[in-house]
Amino acid sequence: MRRANTNNKNNNNRTRKRPPPPFLPPPSIIGDDIIAGRTRRQKRAIASKWDLQTPIIIEIISWLDQESLMNMNVVSKQLYDIITTNEPGNKNEIHPIFETKNKLQRYQIMRFKDISKFKCDKKIGMVKNIQMNGITSLYLSTSSKSSTIGASLAFDLPDILPKLQELDLDNIADCFILKHFSRKCPLLEKVTSYSNRNHYHACGFEMQASKNLKEIYMNNSIFSVWVNNRKISDLNNDPDIFMFHNCCKALERVSIRYMNWKFYFPNDFDDNKVQKLILIQNILIKFVLNAPPTLHWFRSDLTPDNMTMLRMERPGIELLR
Repeated sequence: MRRANTNNKNNNNRTRKRPPPPFLPPPSIIGDDIIAGRTRRQKRAIASKWDLQTPIIIEIISWLDQESLMNMNVVSKQLYDIITTNEPGNKNEIHPIFETKNKLQRYQIMRFKDISKFKCDKKIGMVKNIQMNGITSLYLSTSSKSSTIGASLAFDLPDILPKLQELDLDNIADCFILKHFSRKCPLLEKVTSYSNRNHYHACGFEMQASKNLKEIYMNNSIFSVWVNNRKISDLNNDPDIFMFHNCCKALERVSIRYMNWKFYFPNDFDDNKVQKLILIQNILIKFVLNAPPTLHWFRSDLTPDNMTMLRMERPGIELLR
């Protein structure tokens, strides 16, 4: 019995699990780590001893592109300070990179609410190469009575939004921005501008590049009529010259209620209220009579009698006040 117990103890010792040996990384890994650490120390030592004169460094930097600047920026503290802290004489700076990777292409509407608070940087011209092809509708507004859209923003936004179809200008005092969008956005179909501070040419000069324009909503705006455009009110002659004749090829809906008209004629014509009212009615009448067949909806300040007469001439157009 005693021998049996001894054998059981020996068997238990044999079956007991031995702890695994400690893990030792391969010699190649240890060697690579030592070499990498030595290389880093050598680089830091070289960078710490680099003490070139600043004018020489600035001259070198002036020849570098953006990628080289970003690489050189991390070589030493001296180079970092020169490149990133507006060192006098250094004109080659690192510009922030705006990378979308198509994440912004899914958006369709862009809105600038109270754009008077938007501080336009002169460097916005650098983003001209960015195109947000998904944006089809743009809304710009301001609560300020004196603020206008910065020139840089007005010129650059149309380049960023080449597929724009709808433009809404709410209380915007910059009357030239519409012209820029018309030239740069060939797909523009709808223009809305509710502002009593905007002066637009009654002939549609600002939108003459918009060949696909279908809808115009300009209630409470100001229309200017110059002496050389007086033909737009002549009901007997020049049937091709009328209101919006520069942008009317595809018009379907137009709303110009409560308009303020400015006539730049000699002899203080603008002060003659009777002649002014007659001229305004003639302009509206001539537009309806000569508008393209695509037009089917028109809201204006036409008198009820003139609307009745025009319904007989153009029954396909719904006339509203």
